[in-house]
Amino acid sequence: MRSLFHDFYVQPMNIVYIETIAMYVIWTVAMLLLRGKAKRIVSIAGLCMAAALVIAFTILGRKSGNTRDISLIPFISFVNAKVQPEFYRTMYMNMLLFMPLGLSMPFALPNKCKHKALLTILIGAILSIAVEACQYLFSLGRCETDDVIMNTIGVAIGVTSFLIFQFFVHIQQRHCNN
Repeated sequence: MRSLFHDFYVQPMNIVYIETIAMYVIWTVAMLLLRGKAKRIVSIAGLCMAAALVIAFTILGRKSGNTRDISLIPFISFVNAKVQPEFYRTMYMNMLLFMPLGLSMPFALPNKCKHKALLTILIGAILSIAVEACQYLFSLGRCETDDVIMNTIGVAIGVTSFLIFQFFVHIQQRHCNN
């Protein structure tokens, strides 16, 4: 699995962007086509896989080091990227890693749950903070404020799929009522 992630990570960014858009569109269309239990089951499976990937790549897939490193300066990665453009790729990959959580969680939450989009973003941010805390506590990597920001943005981008879905459902309901 590590090799698969590495192969994805080193692709040219234009390919990564296209694959990201394809993933987003495929998920959104699937949610529009699936109904009832099938949509919920697929969403729960997607959510479990997304959470497993986050944990695998950010905690379990890393070796413990000897030092703890922390950066609490928000948006410092943008400053660093001016000197070392690889930071842009890292920021994008942080967003991309958490995007499937935003895609799947709102559809997996119970129907009676209100404010699914906001709850998903909040849970994504909390998960990101927990990951960064684990990386710091167990010396698994650099704990960075920018990672939390980019991960949360990734969740929010994923959530827009749910908002688009709600928009189409609302239009369909209005059309059927008229």
